[in-house]
Amino acid sequence: MKLRAALSLLLVMTLPACAVGGPGALDEASAETGLEGPLEALPEAAKMDGVESLGPTVAAGASTEVWSVRNQWDERDTTDARRAGVSWGANSGLDWEQKFDRWVGAFEVVARAGYGQTVRIPTPYGARAFDAPTLECAEVGLFLRTAFASWYGLPFFVSGWDSAGRQTLFAGHFGFVNKRGERIANFPKFRAQYTDATSSWREGQAWPSDARLRAMHLGADDTVGFLSTGGQTLGAGAYFDELFLNKRVGYFARLLLLYFGSVNLVDSANTFSVQPEALAPGDLLIERWQKVGIGHVIPVFRRVDLPGGQFEVAVASGSMPRRQPLWTETAQARSYFESQYCGGPELNADGVPYAKLGGGLRRWRTPALSAGRWRNLVRTADRAAFIDDSSTDVLAARPARFRELLGTQTPEQKRDAALARIQTARLHLRDYPSSCSAREQREDAFVELYEVMEGYFGETRAEVDAAHRTLEDRVFAELDYTRSRTCCWNSSTAAMRELVLAYAEKEQRDAAAGSRCVEPTVFRAESADRATGGDGYARWRAYAASVGRAADWRAWSEDETCAQREVSEDTVTARTGAALCSLPPSPTTTACEPSVANDSTSAATLLGPTPLDARICSGDQDFYRVDAGAATVTVSIRFTASSGDLDAQALTATGSVLATSAGTTGEERVSGTGTFYVRVYPYGSAVNTYSIRRL
Repeated sequence: MKLRAALSLLLVMTLPACAVGGPGALDEASAETGLEGPLEALPEAAKMDGVESLGPTVAAGASTEVWSVRNQWDERDTTDARRAGVSWGANSGLDWEQKFDRWVGAFEVVARAGYGQTVRIPTPYGARAFDAPTLECAEVGLFLRTAFASWYGLPFFVSGWDSAGRQTLFAGHFGFVNKRGERIANFPKFRAQYTDATSSWREGQAWPSDARLRAMHLGADDTVGFLSTGGQTLGAGAYFDELFLNKRVGYFARLLLLYFGSVNLVDSANTFSVQPEALAPGDLLIERWQKVGIGHVIPVFRRVDLPGGQFEVAVASGSMPRRQPLWTETAQARSYFESQYCGGPELNADGVPYAKLGGGLRRWRTPALSAGRWRNLVRTADRAAFIDDSSTDVLAARPARFRELLGTQTPEQKRDAALARIQTARLHLRDYPSSCSAREQREDAFVELYEVMEGYFGETRAEVDAAHRTLEDRVFAELDYTRSRTCCWNSSTAAMRELVLAYAEKEQRDAAAGSRCVEPTVFRAESADRATGGDGYARWRAYAASVGRAADWRAWSEDETCAQREVSEDTVTARTGAALCSLPPSPTTTACEPSVANDSTSAATLLGPTPLDARICSGDQDFYRVDAGAATVTVSIRFTASSGDLDAQALTATGSVLATSAGTTGEERVSGTGTFYVRVYPYGSAVNTYSIRRL
């Protein structure tokens, strides 16, 4: 069995950061709990990487308790364990860890708004299932483990370091406590303060709701679109309200996700490193760049075994700014597993092997109660897969081993995978033009594209840039994360991206009119504006005002804790490609003659049952009329993605958009009823041929 190819995951390779809670939401939580955050990893002296990690002493029924424990993870033959569950039948013979893996591995893959795919999360409550919420990368892993454990009464806790109080904090089914089981600061007494409708609700009844929980957020970027109606913007709190009958879990999940992040998930007190051959759904692949600081967490969702001991994988991860987890399969996901950032032997900027930073494939420790104390264990069933974090050589060998286990790629597959990664990064920048993570992901993919094109197709880097690097790539050039305040700005918008690109296009038109070539101005904080007290973006703010769109421009904001907030000018990295003015004419920008003169709805070509072939040029657009009658008709546009990406829209006769298809594969599909129009247009400066037909 082969996993279906999906080239639509956004940022599937190298998000450089997943932070913990934006300052606004975290400040609110700190005011509520009395504890500043986020929490750090445990100090070296306080942790152990053996098979056991000590937790707190907490009695069942304590006022801080979020949910009561009625099952243990290793049980197979108790009354509860024999019952059918959300993703397994009765008398399955599985223990709860295997059931957790089965649940994660069974998520349906569904389309998400705009582009790409996400997962739909089934619940134990009949037909209730929800598309994934909008989360940062570490939040996805924490959320999934919390949800499953709470539904089935399983123990769960993670450890973090409260640097202000100089103590370990434990967050889990027992609430937020210290090692003696005492409530820390003013964290809630969940059992006493919030309701649990689990025992009273019956299928068919109205779902109970908690208005206060429903109004809560993890940040300004956690909007859940399918819950936001009537002009009301709802986020993580509303999602938790829909997911949990036990409202205590919703309140707990909010605080857990705000205080804990990737630095805690890579902590050996909470997870442990595993052998590549043991990879399973529910595992976490973690990228690390330095010993202290944020990283990127990629949850594993699928494993499909192939002959010869190889396998295919599928992952989906959140992002910063938050997003629904986006789905990707082996062709693109393999670069995660093969990356040095995931525990390879090479040295980081500090001269430390990546293998010593804790990254790579990790698995949740399993909580158990022993001698009155909760402990996070490497259970007996996982001992053969366990790697001690001090075994640097074993850890360092894993990226190379994954290269063997995930099979080989043809040069064409490598090229197409790199181009798909470049495109998905561009798609993210359409919505978040300040995203440094998307810029870095794109440049990492360009490095891979250079290598394959030089090694197998005989193209120089300049030729690759001429053929594949767009104006957008230059305008949104990669910035040095540690020396660029733009990287802390998560609330930039698609409208702002339009303005930045429109400014760049005007800049190029003005230069061409004077027979000059100029390098595009990079969108970043500029020193001239900072020197006069501005936020660094006066150039684009002024342009927005000049075209009557001043309201579309937002001022810079510190959407995450920003050590580089006082930087006078952002730093562009060296990975910007060959200078535009040094390049030969690009094959994609030479003279192009469109094959169809149908660049408006009034000149639209009638699309009948016979497929049509056409050619489209940069800046061109083709329109087709579809007379569907009462039926819903889907139109397919097929093309070679590596030659240039095309997008499509379905429109009404008045130009209102019915649907948009803007993926990264070689096909776009849109649907409509009655008489509607299909608009086909190139992404960026793409030139390509395509075939369009009614399905």
